[in-house]
Amino acid sequence: METATLTKIYYKSPDAYENVYRNRYDAPFTFHLGINIKQYHRPLAFPAFLYYTKEYALYTEKIYSAYERFLYLVNSVPPVILNQFTLLSILNEVKSTNDIEGVHSTRKEIRDILDGNVTRSNRLESIVNKYASLMDNVEIPFDSCQDVRNFYDDFTHNEIAKENPEHALDGKIFRKDPVDIESGTGKIIHRGIYPEEKIIKTMESALQLLHSSDFPLLVRLGLFHYFFAYIHPFYDGNGRTDRFITSYFLKKGFHKLLGLRLSVYIKRNKAKYYQLFAEADSEINRGDLTPFIIGFLQIVLGTIEDTISLLKRKHDQLKKYKKKIDAFELSDVLLNHIYFILLQASFFYGRGITISELVKITGKARNTVQKRIDSIPRNHLSIEKKGKTYYYKLNLIVFK
Repeated sequence: METATLTKIYYKSPDAYENVYRNRYDAPFTFHLGINIKQYHRPLAFPAFLYYTKEYALYTEKIYSAYERFLYLVNSVPPVILNQFTLLSILNEVKSTNDIEGVHSTRKEIRDILDGNVTRSNRLESIVNKYASLMDNVEIPFDSCQDVRNFYDDFTHNEIAKENPEHALDGKIFRKDPVDIESGTGKIIHRGIYPEEKIIKTMESALQLLHSSDFPLLVRLGLFHYFFAYIHPFYDGNGRTDRFITSYFLKKGFHKLLGLRLSVYIKRNKAKYYQLFAEADSEINRGDLTPFIIGFLQIVLGTIEDTISLLKRKHDQLKKYKKKIDAFELSDVLLNHIYFILLQASFFYGRGITISELVKITGKARNTVQKRIDSIPRNHLSIEKKGKTYYYKLNLIVFK
């Protein structure tokens, strides 16, 4: 049976509400987080706390069980299709994190950056490149307020300031003036912390929690994810920055691909995502961040399971198509191998693969690979030129 939130208890059992709050707040395994939470336009602020429930243990177990299945699948998938899946994940993650915030971007814009087809400065280059960097062992410091500001400058500040100069940062590190978050109907639902001295002090506390040895990684990530949004240190771009930081630490603690699927899952569950913040902010909730952490664990679990489902479906499809390649009864072993590589290059992102990449994968001479490519019937191939480079993939129509 799920542990009732303070909000539910307030409405269902108002007489028990005060006692339940005191019992949870004073429980032996409750952690007091050193940051006060105040709902917009309400008089009272409450110290944030977290108490461990059975849901935390159950969802943690589910997450690591799903993660084992994810790793098994990733290690079973051929590298070319995994690379195509990675490119598609970057594209979808950037598109999704922008969509969540109502920032207009197109898949073509993002794809052109990933494919190196940008001839002039593109407003999305910095955010796309940051997500692409999750595939490498790039270390990004998030130890201090200045680190957060430095990252924001590289990530999206220039784009934001260019589109709306009023949103350029004007404080020592963060914003100098207040900022409100509005609902779709224009109603103010949250006001970021103010003034800047308080922003800095609270962010320092949140960063300490992010790196604290008192909590497991996923709890630390969930707490910081909430507090960053609550603080709202910038005039614009807070949500995108917050989600990237979460993706970065998911990549460090788990697998790089999971850092590229978070916003995709959140976008499909946006109403529930925003409701988590609204309930955590609520005066009735009295600073209890346990429901938010449970909801955050559900998001992580959903992200892993969603990734498994998509990757498994394509992997099964790949195996089915591989049987059809074998049915061609190609006498040349290398040609059969190239067909299979070209098939993988047709899935997910579908960019195709270059001759140089085929040479590297097969370990054969360039001329040898080129001769095999030239021998493939034209209706079996899809060839696209991008700049001076040709990309090859199998035309999936041959399997219809």
